Amino acid sequence: MNTKNININDTEKVINKIKTCANNNDIKQCLSEMTRIIHCEYYLFAIIYPHSMIKPDVSIIDNYPEKWRKYYDDAELLKYDPIVDYSNSYHSPINWNVFENKSIKKKYPNVIKEAKESGLITGFSFPIHTANNGFGMLSFAHSDKDIYTDSLFLHACKNVPLMLPFLVDNYRKINTTPKKLDVDLTKREKECLVWASEGKSTWDISKILGCSERTVTFHLTNAQMKLNTTNRCQSISKAILTGAIDCPYFKKLSK
Repeated sequence: MNTKNININDTEKVINKIKTCANNNDIKQCLSEMTRIIHCEYYLFAIIYPHSMIKPDVSIIDNYPEKWRKYYDDAELLKYDPIVDYSNSYHSPINWNVFENKSIKKKYPNVIKEAKESGLITGFSFPIHTANNGFGMLSFAHSDKDIYTDSLFLHACKNVPLMLPFLVDNYRKINTTPKKLDVDLTKREKECLVWASEGKSTWDISKILGCSERTVTFHLTNAQMKLNTTNRCQSISKAILTGAIDCPYFKKLSK
């Protein structure tokens, strides 16, 4: 199967359509259009928000085979998926065939091989990185065994990066993360958490901020309630993961 040249007008039309998306159904239609113009069958758009180190929030829009998706979720293949691991660490598009010959420990599932057996014969992914430490991927796949994957991948690399930023931005507008909105920390609460994350004790923080230890404890307790955590360590971790406090904020405090 030979891929046809992609009409740049098609890409522009999809971009304009993405800009007008009002809900996830609109996003899904745009994903279908993107999949069509790069001559693929399947798509998966996923964003992973690490609000918890143990169980992150995962948002997915896809048209993958239902049987595969159910098995993937039931077997918790997210833990072993090389595409997820790659997307968390890199920004460049990746062709799945890169992982076909890589050694995998026998005790772990071979996700790429099992995906092939479920009809996702060839595929490639575009990593996504968002604010507040979120990441994910936009993946495309095909069930045709005879398709020339490298050519398909090259065509996608010329067009998907033009559309992807608009898709991610509008998706975030439509799906604003509730947990982020619920965490409305005051300036003092952020300051206390930031210094606590630097290993400072309550006494240290009181001297740095020029207040009493009781005041520091008060602010940290309030932050803990807002973050819905049980102790100072968890409060620091969750505040960093959700973006309630971050490095730019610490730099501002240090000036």
